[in-house]
Amino acid sequence: MNPGLEASPAPADPAQAPSDAPVLASDRRNSSRSNRDPRALLDEVIAELQQRPGAPDVTLVDRAFELATRAHEGQRRRSGEPYLIHPVRVARTIARMGLGACSVAAGLLHDSVEDSELTVPDVAEHVGNEVAIIVDGVTKMGKVPYLSRQEQQAESFRKMLLAMSQDIRVLLVKLADRLDNMQTLEHMPQEKRARISRETMEIYAPLAHQLGVQAIRSELENLSFRYLEPAEYENVTSKVDGLLEASPRFIDDGVEELTRAFAESEQGRGALPDDDVRWERARFGDVQVKPRVRTTYEVYRALEARANAIEHPSDVVQYELIVRDRTACYVALGVVHSLFKPVPGAFRDHVALPRPNHYQALHTTVVNRSGVRRRIHIRSGAMDAVASRGIVAEWERDSEPAAGDMNPGGRWRRPLWLKEVMDWQEEVSDPHEFIAAVKADLFADEVYVFTPQGDIRTLPKGATPIDFAFAIHTDVGSRCSGARVNGQLVPLRYQLRQGDTVEIITSPNARPRREWLKLCRSARARTRIKQHLRHEERTRLRSIGRSLLEQALGLRGQALGELEERGVVAEKAETFHLGRDLKGIDGLYEAAGAGLLTVEKIIDVLAPPRPEPAEARATRSETNLFTRMIRSLSGRKGEREPSAEETAKGARGLGAAAREGAPETPIQVTRAAVDSIGSGGAMIQLATCCQPIPGDPLIGHFVPNKGIIAHVESCPDALDPIGERRVYLAWEPGLELARSVTVEVRTTNTVGLLAEMSRVFSHHGVNIKQANCRTYDSGQRAINTFHATVSALDQLESLMQALQEIDGVLAVRRVFGRSSYQYERS
Repeated sequence: MNPGLEASPAPADPAQAPSDAPVLASDRRNSSRSNRDPRALLDEVIAELQQRPGAPDVTLVDRAFELATRAHEGQRRRSGEPYLIHPVRVARTIARMGLGACSVAAGLLHDSVEDSELTVPDVAEHVGNEVAIIVDGVTKMGKVPYLSRQEQQAESFRKMLLAMSQDIRVLLVKLADRLDNMQTLEHMPQEKRARISRETMEIYAPLAHQLGVQAIRSELENLSFRYLEPAEYENVTSKVDGLLEASPRFIDDGVEELTRAFAESEQGRGALPDDDVRWERARFGDVQVKPRVRTTYEVYRALEARANAIEHPSDVVQYELIVRDRTACYVALGVVHSLFKPVPGAFRDHVALPRPNHYQALHTTVVNRSGVRRRIHIRSGAMDAVASRGIVAEWERDSEPAAGDMNPGGRWRRPLWLKEVMDWQEEVSDPHEFIAAVKADLFADEVYVFTPQGDIRTLPKGATPIDFAFAIHTDVGSRCSGARVNGQLVPLRYQLRQGDTVEIITSPNARPRREWLKLCRSARARTRIKQHLRHEERTRLRSIGRSLLEQALGLRGQALGELEERGVVAEKAETFHLGRDLKGIDGLYEAAGAGLLTVEKIIDVLAPPRPEPAEARATRSETNLFTRMIRSLSGRKGEREPSAEETAKGARGLGAAAREGAPETPIQVTRAAVDSIGSGGAMIQLATCCQPIPGDPLIGHFVPNKGIIAHVESCPDALDPIGERRVYLAWEPGLELARSVTVEVRTTNTVGLLAEMSRVFSHHGVNIKQANCRTYDSGQRAINTFHATVSALDQLESLMQALQEIDGVLAVRRVFGRSSYQYERS
């Protein structure tokens, strides 16, 4: 359901609006609330509603008040006042926002379901289904336990988003409720004051900002700051009060000066050149000048940003010029800049480039003839209503007949930021990640950038082209390979700036990478990247699991493909209880690839083992005996290490024994299999201890959640794991990979020999990355160690043969580093 807001225009009296009247120092410091009769307050609310056009249903408000009176009978707040005074004050705030009878009734009943025996169906029966839906949404939001029990917090926050997406009045009523609670917070214990203030500052004030309800946002922030940083609050407040008391005429002088300026411009008098901008009241209407003193928290934030002191009343006072329409805004700006000197760099055009919450105004700072600065905001009457009451004022404007097709029928349009959150929120399961993403995405400072077609995109401050790409479309982000900003190629880590025009370069071979998570700032981009990485990782694990099962079944004379066709795998997969995320054949393969189930356990179910022949048992026993012997030799202390020849010979014997029982189709090592993908790396990882190159005889072992580790057959580091988790591997025919090798060449110490060896490397197309040379035997001989890159074993063997044929070369061998020993392949 998505009901429209009631057609209730803004209050006629500006003093009734929360932020239209100037805020004086005495107002900021006075947070006391008078105890009044709830019925008397309700009469004020009803009187205000009756002044609206369209005859709002005030009987609905009366019925809601009677129901709330029964629900809260005998209840009192910590201040000692009757509890009913709270929902009535909430209803008054809602009415002052410009909302109608249904919202006011919901405000009266917003606590009734949670704090009494009253139920949502009871509310629907007495005051209608529309009010009941709002009350139900507010009740769910009231159960959000922020800053504790993260799992409940995330789930409740999701409920809040859902309620907001169905009817934005749910959040507006909740904001009015939180505002009244903050205004009476002094009656709460210190610990609870701090917790509620932090909730308000981190969640509710930013949400009010997103809806454009700036009057409520400013007061929520200021009250929260008062309780979170009382010393700093008093310090800033006293400084602001001191400045205003020292210059009691500053505000009034500014109003008079700006009013006189437009009068002089209209009459053509003063120091205006004949061709300068002039104000024509008959054409552009009157100009209303409204001073506004910035709240204590706003001044504090400005001080933090500028890192300097408050020195003049102009630091805390701004003047709002309210004119007829958009055209008049720019004419008024011209008049102001004609009469006063504008401060360079202080102009902001939020009329042409509205903020995401649809705030519009022209911001400028000027200096008068006396050297006094004036901060000026220029906006139309409609813009001023949106600046104060946000989405409520927008709805009123869009529901007017003159609005055309902007929003036919006065239906509320879901804000873009809420659409985006609802788009990705279900894909984030971790509660810490979810809350952090919401705060980072919705409540961060913003940067405005353009598409090549001139469309505006709003992104968090610090966003990169990756964020922009995913904001355009998930497919664009997934295929992003580069970016141009203002026509120039930039790296993907480039942080976008205000006004940048961004063009994304895509490639069908590009894909999201894990390092992108460190570069992007928006929750949408981070969620989509993680989703892609999880998908790739699960695909990788399934591929590993299927390959392991296929090989293990092959050793038992069974074919996995045949079992799949017969439906055996699908049938048996259901017998393994792997959880809701792992179901069916894919779930079984993924569990095997992740090591959640051992391959032996799975194949025992798919193809029960047959009795093992005595000859096979003897071979396996011999192999295990040799493995234990090698392990024992390598573990002895105080004795010599086995020589390279002994190790290679023994390891080759193990490899030969392993190959005797190898399946007919070992797992192929392909380029795709060894490419690093997803979050878990490649399907097959080439061991760093022996650096296998295409053509080396391989043997591997399986490591859960990591994949298959491939070793050269004679690598001693593979002895321990291979004995338990052996995997049979073979290179894809003709495969070439750039692999690092170390070649040791023993030579005589002859002039020009090093240059000759370098020419041989170059002739074979082998790049030398590093070379180390040292002499021995009293300088008669030399050991030359080359670290190079080759693509296949044939290339290496040809290189080594050519090196061996050089005059003065005594021996050439391939050295395996990072191992327990240095050994050569014979």
